[in-house]
Amino acid sequence: MTPDTLRTLDREATPGRGKVQLLSDLREPPVVGRFYMVPVVRFIWCGVEADWPVLGPMHSDREFFNFERRHYHVEARFVGARLAARAARDTSGGVADAAQRFPLSRRNDRDAPELPDGRPPLKRMKCQATAFPYLHGHQIAVIDLRSHYGEPAEPIRRPDGRLLCPHRKVDLSQFVPDDSGIVTCPLHGLRVRCLPHPPAGEGGRG
Repeated sequence: MTPDTLRTLDREATPGRGKVQLLSDLREPPVVGRFYMVPVVRFIWCGVEADWPVLGPMHSDREFFNFERRHYHVEARFVGARLAARAARDTSGGVADAAQRFPLSRRNDRDAPELPDGRPPLKRMKCQATAFPYLHGHQIAVIDLRSHYGEPAEPIRRPDGRLLCPHRKVDLSQFVPDDSGIVTCPLHGLRVRCLPHPPAGEGGRG
């Protein structure tokens, strides 16, 4: 892939001027069409080198998913249309399917370098979608994960209002709950009860 092609694919996520809200400051879903400062990792994913927006910390998933190599998960809500089309060319479910099936890891892209250590830099990126459905809840590993944490699981409640997935600490307060107040974590499909306050007599994990 030529440098000109890479610059074209990255154009939708080029940093701009002016103060932009940090995605990490949100306690509600991002607004489609609005720009936010989003953590990114420069990496080859699905055969495309780009600054990919990432969701949650770098981690491994040995216990439930037999995935020992450290990796990130792509934040599909901030992948622009051109990059999304390139990344999802080998999937039937679009960029959300690719993000859920293929972590950002050398295990999936052998030509990629090792993932950089440290906190990912922030980049100004446009929100493309409020949420995507989780497409792999039928997998045995996901069913085992849900059984382990409870169905639904309770979030870790932070004093600043964040509601964290108890599995990999993704901030679920930025996602839209269903009619029952459940958010399905986009990383691994854990269903978490993200009500503003825990039911009477109950408390979230701390």
